[in-house]
Amino acid sequence: MTVFAAVPVKHLLGTKSRLKPILDPAGRAGLTIYMMQRVLTVLREAGLAPENVCVVSPDRLVLETVREMGFVPLRQESRGLNPALDEAREWALARGAASLLVLPADLPLLEAADVRAVLGSEGEVVISPNGDRSGTNAILLRPPDAVPFLFGSGSYESHLRAARGRGLTAETREVPNLAFDLDTAEDVSRLDREQPWRESSRRESPWEKRA
Repeated sequence: MTVFAAVPVKHLLGTKSRLKPILDPAGRAGLTIYMMQRVLTVLREAGLAPENVCVVSPDRLVLETVREMGFVPLRQESRGLNPALDEAREWALARGAASLLVLPADLPLLEAADVRAVLGSEGEVVISPNGDRSGTNAILLRPPDAVPFLFGSGSYESHLRAARGRGLTAETREVPNLAFDLDTAEDVSRLDREQPWRESSRRESPWEKRA
């Protein structure tokens, strides 16, 4: 079964606005690029072919970085997250995708085993929620048009209801690393307390420029 994946990334000028107290614009942009690169690398490690993985974004630097990494840059023509993912879905369907995995770019703890855990689930719609189950941090659709994208407030429950309303098997896959997305200064502090992240980020990431 051919698995495609889509990673949405907003324009870098507006990225991670909730981190303004600790990161300047360049730092927030660098952090976004760094986390995106890590997510793409993990998808490759999990066995997905780079030509089947797209990043949908309106940002030129994001798309250039994706192209340099060997993945597919998809220029977003619409506005908003759900319309962007609709564009990614059409791209995947046009290429014969049997399933589509959607992941955000801000998953700093993601590992290949986490991706394989979601892909190994049996539901037609598989959802990995965030920590408090208010949102969707990963969704796997079999087929890619199984349900509409309903990201936003309460998206975890919205996606579940959409699947059940269509008579599809919906499965929740709790994955600790997937449950953590980086949005706030408190999130950064949590990562700073974890030695593996602290060492790798000091060595490799360009985002340390604090406000």
